[in-house]
Amino acid sequence: MSRRSFEVEDRNQAELEEYRAWFTMCEHVLVDLGANRGDTILRWLTEETYSGRARSSIIDEIYSLSQRQSFCVLSFEPNGIFESKLLEIEKKLCNNGYKVKVKLRTAVSDRFAESLIYLDDVSTYSYGTSLLSEKKVNFEGKFHALGNEQPVTLVDLTSILKVLPDKVELVVKMDIEGSEYDVLRSLISTGIACKMNILIVEYHAHKLRKGTVPKGVNEAIEWILESKKCGVRIVHDD
Repeated sequence: MSRRSFEVEDRNQAELEEYRAWFTMCEHVLVDLGANRGDTILRWLTEETYSGRARSSIIDEIYSLSQRQSFCVLSFEPNGIFESKLLEIEKKLCNNGYKVKVKLRTAVSDRFAESLIYLDDVSTYSYGTSLLSEKKVNFEGKFHALGNEQPVTLVDLTSILKVLPDKVELVVKMDIEGSEYDVLRSLISTGIACKMNILIVEYHAHKLRKGTVPKGVNEAIEWILESKKCGVRIVHDD
């Protein structure tokens, strides 16, 4: 192994230890994959709303606000345009006693690496930004191509969840614009997926190039996760 490879491996291990230490403070964890401008963080921990954002959610039928406020929130966002807003939200909530950690310019994947994201410069809040250059953005009834590139750090979600203590209640919100298939395949194949109590997921197969995702994959994923052996509750909260 080259010196560069050792350095990369050491950095990855140091990051995993950072997560391991942070998780020790938590009995309940929300892992927010695709923070965007912070809607999910605020929706989970407060009664604040953005204009146009749904004021109710199916998650309200599962957890009350007071129950959600006992969760630690670990959030990832690759798009740099939201950096200042997310730092502001993180600081405000931490100052109010909540446990919130935001990883900026970072996308979850099935590996540690450096990569590119392709920016959605069409929709109002850049919701469609993706690691997949061919993914389309559905805005105002039309499909649009993604635009400029931006460097991003990839982190391996499977490795991160491996260092989560078994006793911790885990909710994962996954809205990662087409990358959910690689991430879920890794989680399922390693068995780590079964650590999740609830998966809140939005699928994007219909916005990917035809043939990228085989027909019936969404149903197969949920058939595995909802089995008695695994027992993950699936929530669709687009």
